[in-house]
Amino acid sequence: MKQRQVLRGVGALVGVLTVSGCTFDIGKLDYTEPEFVGSYVGDGATTVVALGKDRTFTAVGVPDEVLDDAVDGVVEEVPVELEGTWKYVSGSAPDRVELTVTDVDGEPAELGELPLYVADADDLFFLPDQLGREKIVVSRSG
Repeated sequence: MKQRQVLRGVGALVGVLTVSGCTFDIGKLDYTEPEFVGSYVGDGATTVVALGKDRTFTAVGVPDEVLDDAVDGVVEEVPVELEGTWKYVSGSAPDRVELTVTDVDGEPAELGELPLYVADADDLFFLPDQLGREKIVVSRSG
């Protein structure tokens, strides 16, 4: 079957389903930044990430394997509490909340950016590496 025939067939099917009132529920694909404002706590309450309305964040207890991957030999000592700014990024790559760590002077730190991937608006996760380690999930608290 040629591509043009397949596209016509798909178009006809969509038209029939639309006219008949059938719809597909594919779930929510995009969120907005205000949906992520709040505090997220990891299993055992060791990791806490707070995302503010003013697009600032604080994070404590971010697991070493996440920080080691982000630092990649650039920083000798990573602070216990991280702070900086955040933004929601969606598009062709996986949706994520990008945490940009800042220094005391407010400039971006050498630590750089930490991606916090979106499972849904109530569950975010760090992914230490792409080699099959488990996700480190933080869930909305309260």
